[in-house]
Amino acid sequence: MTGRPKPRPLAVFELTIADADRLVAFVDGFTNTRARRMRAELRVRIGDALRIPARNRDQLDCLESEHVFVVFKPGSGLCRDDFTDPRPLLRQALVAACAAFETYLGDKAMSKVGPLLRDESSLTRRLRELPLTLSDWMKIDLYERKRWGLREYVVEPSVRKMASTAPNQLGALLSLLGVDDWTRKVDGHRKVAAGHTVKELDRITLRRNRIAHEADRIGRGRAALTKDEVCGDIAMLKSVVTAIEEIL
Repeated sequence: MTGRPKPRPLAVFELTIADADRLVAFVDGFTNTRARRMRAELRVRIGDALRIPARNRDQLDCLESEHVFVVFKPGSGLCRDDFTDPRPLLRQALVAACAAFETYLGDKAMSKVGPLLRDESSLTRRLRELPLTLSDWMKIDLYERKRWGLREYVVEPSVRKMASTAPNQLGALLSLLGVDDWTRKVDGHRKVAAGHTVKELDRITLRRNRIAHEADRIGRGRAALTKDEVCGDIAMLKSVVTAIEEIL
């Protein structure tokens, strides 16, 4: 019996970037447009429908958006005020999108290094310069097929470290695969001005790092973040992945 085939890097990216899209959809779906609490007559009707005792119906409240109508039941740990600030979900959407991007880069690179390792003449300069420790060599020496050990203990850890939204790391990874002048090529495929991709990736990387390591704080408060900004950043990362697919 054969196992399930390993999914292609692009398929994994589409699956994981969907997490970011879903978080943004939650923001859109649960943004409250209702200014006042549930009316008394509506509390009676919903209380009847949900079989809530009359003495508890005054605690009923609701959230309403273009997409959903949510009832907060008596004793609920949630209320309308919990849905006034969408930034917690938006921050995590941006982090999830960056993680999906970096996972794709690592997976895509590892799918391409096999042929390069089979023939010494095909090794790129960056592949030749990957460091090998004595500990690595002792582990590799246990393999009958040395290139498999080399791939596991030397190449893949380096590739995963380079797989980043940071432009300098992305450039190093693409160079390892034999892609030169990557910024011009990616900008060309995306049909944007020269250097635009690097600027956008720099900005997204800084914001992701601030969210992950500094709780997205600026001064004494938290930085602003809108749904449109995050949607734009997710779309940008998708377009870079599309460009890299075409280049590789």
